[in-house]
Amino acid sequence: RAHHFSNYALILAPCMVSAGMGEMTRTGDCMAHPTLGFRTKAAAVTTDLPLAPDRPIDFGAQDFCRVCKKCADNCPSGAITQDEDYIEKNGILRWQTDIKKCVEFRVTNKEGSMCGLCMKVCPWNSKEDSWFHQAGTFIGSKGETASNLLKQGDDM
Repeated sequence: RAHHFSNYALILAPCMVSAGMGEMTRTGDCMAHPTLGFRTKAAAVTTDLPLAPDRPIDFGAQDFCRVCKKCADNCPSGAITQDEDYIEKNGILRWQTDIKKCVEFRVTNKEGSMCGLCMKVCPWNSKEDSWFHQAGTFIGSKGETASNLLKQGDDM
């Protein structure tokens, strides 16, 4: 079965995490890819074909999100949590976003039905593929001190 825009029968972010395509982010319902951030659109095919499963990956995104909080600081609806630690929800470790607040803001926003500030302010989520961005995400994936350094560099 194909799962794509307006025809999903599964929640893609946890599936993508389980398939080793990224980590869950502070935004709660999105996963981040090691080089693309969370500016990705996904589709999936479920099948009964026997396949070798991939493993989840850890490239430092959740550790970085624990420190950074730029998406939560800039969320106009207050939907993204400031909590330090994530929780387990349906077997996935993630931060709990208030989806109702997010959707309500997007639907009532006089400037249009989308917001995207969480994507725009995320240091990991740059659209540029420069050595500077690659170095920043590499540094940012190396623990709390390094995450603070990446956030401060992005702030400048």
